[in-house]
Amino acid sequence: MLKDNTVITLHPEDMFQLHSILLDEDRDAALDFLANVIKKKVDAASKPHCRPVFELEQGKMPEFIANRLER
Repeated sequence: MLKDNTVITLHPEDMFQLHSILLDEDRDAALDFLANVIKKKVDAASKPHCRPVFELEQGKMPEFIANRLER
């Protein structure tokens, strides 16, 4: 599911690489940077994290609750 906004963090070495690509106008390095740095960060930021109980599928018990009831 796409979010309205996605925030990613670029480390100093990522920023250095980005500036280098822009200064060199290196298209191959730019594509590589998008595929190996930006795409991974966007995918990680887009993964679902904690969700409130009311957003879980209706009728299904969360696994952590089911595990406690089995004890």
